[in-house]
Amino acid sequence: LEEIKEALGDNMVLLDGVPAQLFMPNESEKALEKTVKKILNMFYPNIVLGISDELPPKANIERVKLVSEIVRDWNKKR
Repeated sequence: LEEIKEALGDNMVLLDGVPAQLFMPNESEKALEKTVKKILNMFYPNIVLGISDELPPKANIERVKLVSEIVRDWNKKR
């Protein structure tokens, strides 16, 4: 993420950003939450948050809802 931020600077928008792997059942929800918050903190307001690549077929769809909750909570605390 740091390399992406350095390359984009503050004049470009990050599209997506959340690694698709974090939606897989073998990954921890804590890792997903930590990554989403890091992306928001690093790139806001220059971000269109989404899943990098596409949601894998065996992904846990509940994690998409979790990202929505994380973003909602993050916005309330700003």
